[in-house]
Amino acid sequence: MSQPETARHVLLETANVRVVRTGGTRSDVVFVTFEPHVLDKNPERQAFGEKFLRDNGFPAYHFFANDNFWFQYPEMEEVLAKVRADIAPGTDIVAYAVSMGAYAAIRFAGRLGVTRILAFSPQYSIDPKKVPWDSRWDRLFDRPRQILWEHLMAPRGVPIYLFYDPHNRDRRHVRLYAREADVVPVRVPYVGHGSITAVMQSGLLAEAVLAVGENRFDAAGFQRKLASQLDRSPLYREKRALKRRRFHRRLIADIIDRFGL
Repeated sequence: MSQPETARHVLLETANVRVVRTGGTRSDVVFVTFEPHVLDKNPERQAFGEKFLRDNGFPAYHFFANDNFWFQYPEMEEVLAKVRADIAPGTDIVAYAVSMGAYAAIRFAGRLGVTRILAFSPQYSIDPKKVPWDSRWDRLFDRPRQILWEHLMAPRGVPIYLFYDPHNRDRRHVRLYAREADVVPVRVPYVGHGSITAVMQSGLLAEAVLAVGENRFDAAGFQRKLASQLDRSPLYREKRALKRRRFHRRLIADIIDRFGL
């Protein structure tokens, strides 16, 4: 932790995963991010959330995967322990990720000592036996699937601020998480798996990240503000129009909007 404030260096690297530490001006809180499914395999690529966190003074540990494998690597226990040991005692640790990365952030939260999680559209499981109703990700694995770490879960008492679309299959993943962890849901309707895109297009992503980082996130208040600004999102407008084009679709959408999960 003695690197200069602007330093960016590789903390550790294995055959499968690389962790990059970026400096910041704050010492009370640190972010941990896990990248989502990526097509750009350039080893010098920027991490998920890296520029925003650096610009706002937050030090961070960024997990990169060498392939799209949902971080199911045998060395993860050792990697997580080394990252945890590098963080000063008493520091708030905030996990922040989307989709595949959010799945990893929630599963590995306990090993890292995370105090809160900002997750966008995470999968609950990649095990077809647990989620036989969701095959969207089957073709995205870069190697034959293994499931090594699904026995792990964010501990009770660690809030998961979980953004998702209640109109698609992501809601079923949220239901499963809510049985085992302290989920604080934030609904981003009609946007499919692109909840983070819609929040960003609505001009509210920075506010959400800062509020969670500083432990002042008001989910109910943010939900109301998002509802008032969501129409700024082209993704929301396009997908909402498609979802409500036919009567039976409008009826189902209205039921979900009224009664929630």
